[in-house]
Formats: sequence, C-alpha cells, structure tokens
Amino acid sequence: MKTKKEIIPDKYWPQLSYPLSLADALETLTKQQLTYIRINLDIGNLSSLNKQGLILKLAEKIPDNLWVTARLWDLERSKLVQKIAKNDGLWEKPLLGFQQYAYFRERGILFPGVVDGKRVVIMPDELVQLFKAGEFFKEQTLVARNTEWIKLTHGLLYGYGTLRTDELQRYVLSYADHKLAPLDMMNIFFDASVYYERFFIEQNGRLSDYRVVDSEQIVRERESRPELEFYPFKKHELLKMDDAEYVERNTPFLNLVRYVMENYDMDRDEAELLAGECADATKNGDSLASIIEMANDFIDMPDLETVAEVTNLLVPLMNHTRQWAIKGHAPMELSAKRASVGMALSAAPGQAAKAEVFDFQTKK
Repeated sequence: MKTKKEIIPDKYWPQLSYPLSLADALETLTKQQLTYIRINLDIGNLSSLNKQGLILKLAEKIPDNLWVTARLWDLERSKLVQKIAKNDGLWEKPLLGFQQYAYFRERGILFPGVVDGKRVVIMPDELVQLFKAGEFFKEQTLVARNTEWIKLTHGLLYGYGTLRTDELQRYVLSYADHKLAPLDMMNIFFDASVYYERFFIEQNGRLSDYRVVDSEQIVRERESRPELEFYPFKKHELLKMDDAEYVERNTPFLNLVRYVMENYDMDRDEAELLAGECADATKNGDSLASIIEMANDFIDMPDLETVAEVTNLLVPLMNHTRQWAIKGHAPMELSAKRASVGMALSAAPGQAAKAEVFDFQTKK
C-alpha cells in the first residue's frame, strides 16, 4: 500500500548559498527554532541571549554537542548523514518527509533550501569535516543496537497497539540480540518517535502506534480478560512489521481489495487504502456498523444488495485481523483455540466443555 508523496511548501525552502557556514545556516532560523537546537543538543546557559548572541554561541557549541543526538541514531540516519558529508555537504535530490527535515534542522545538522533554483539540503562546512572523520560512528555496535531496538519497537506497537514503558522495554530486550546499556532506551524511543512519527508517547506514559485512537479504552478491554496472554510474535514477524508500508495482507484483505477493484473505478493502491483503513479501524475495536459507514466514504453502496456484499467481505476481514484490545490475537485464532480446548475437555471422562464463540462486537 503506497502513500502519496508529501508536499512541502515553498516557504520551508529559503535561499541558501553553497558552501554554507554554520553561522549563516543559523541566520535563516527564528529564535524559537534556535531554541529547539539548544534544547535538543542539551546546550545550557544560553536562554538569556538575544537571537544574534544565540547564533554565535550555537555556531561555537553545536560541533561539540552533536554526540548528544548522534548516539541515539539508527542505521538509516547514520548512513544519510555520512552520505551527505561524503558529498561535501550537498544533497541535490532530497527525499525526506517534512518532519524529518525538521528533525535535522532542529539539531543544527541539515538545512533545506534553494540553491541555483533547485531544492537541496546542505550540511554546514564545520560539520562536514566532523562527519567525514567518522568519529561519531566508530561504535558500530551502538548503531546496530539502536537500529534493532527501533525496528522491534515499531513492530511491537504495530502488533499490540499500545504498551506501558516497562512492558515495551521488557519485550524489546527479550527479543534483542544487542543488550548493551539499556539506560538510553527511552531517549532512543523518544528520538525515533520524533524522526519517524510511527508512534507517540502519551501523557499517561504509554507508547502507542500512530494509528491508535484511544489507548485507555484498549487497556480497559485488556484488563477485562486477565487470563489472556499477549500473542507471542516471533522476532522475524516483528521485524517485518517494522516496514512503514507493511500491511497484513491476509485472504479476507485481498478478497476485499479484489472486489473493490472489480466493481469500482479504483486502482490497487486505492483499493488497498480502503482495506487498510478498515483493518486499522478493526484493530482499534470499531464496530461493524461504523466500518461499513467508513467504507461508504470510499465506495458507493446504493442498495441493500451491495451493503450485504460488502458486509460479507468485512466480517471475515475483522475476524482475521489482529486486534489490540485482545492483545494482538485475531478473533478467529481465539475461536479455534477455544474449540480445540473444548474438544479436549469433552474427550476427558467426567468433564464438560463450555462452548464459546468469539464475537468481535463484544470481543468476548
């Protein structure tokens, strides 16, 4: 499932010169943006300075404080910065999202702008030499550890929706090959949430996938079934779910996609967008009625026959989709498990099996 390319407004691309000094780069920023750099790089005792004074001090201190952010990077960010440094600080065809440009700018590292009429990203000269020297990336085990932790975090939150800080840390360390000094773990999580925007840290201390609508409701429903264990994802499954384009393309999902493509003027990307939205709503615990209503925003259902056809496709999709309120299980998995337990009990002398069918409306 592909997403549309992000459109970034012209005002975000000021006129710049190349090569670019750190002081000249900082001149293009507002005082609030300069303050973000000071905070993100943990540079103290500058809050009383005016804009010009802040620029001078930041230009002096940024190179010495880059380690504050660089030690939290994964392979993607490390490779990107090294690539631009090797090209003498110029990236002529930048391909980042808006928030990712902001991430590097608010750490005083990369500056989007226009040079000779073209949109480019520039690294100030003072930093080019630092990154070329490779001092920040000598500890490859640190980059590998951060990369693995971030990938596992994305996968876990896609699978479970929302987790407490201690739950997420415990899960990550249980799967990780790299168990170096977990003291930085929350800083790594926070930094990754800013750069990738794949999950967010809530005021209640939970970390939630960006698709989660109401984490507290998910938790309340989980607490109503304390006997149910979290679904035991395998590590390779979690790493697969790290992909930002990952979609659980099971048979009901593909059946819905096929139906939409055959009956409506929609291409595969549009049909998968519809099916993906229905799956995400199911993960959040939405009712069948609300998902039918949402589907109606994408496709016209002019009569009861069409509504019935779509409903007959949505019910299997909902029952085969892993849901956050039931701890990453799919309803059909729980129904099959209960059925097998019932058969085992009925086969045992003197024991009666209790028949239970999982209802995705009540989730019981």
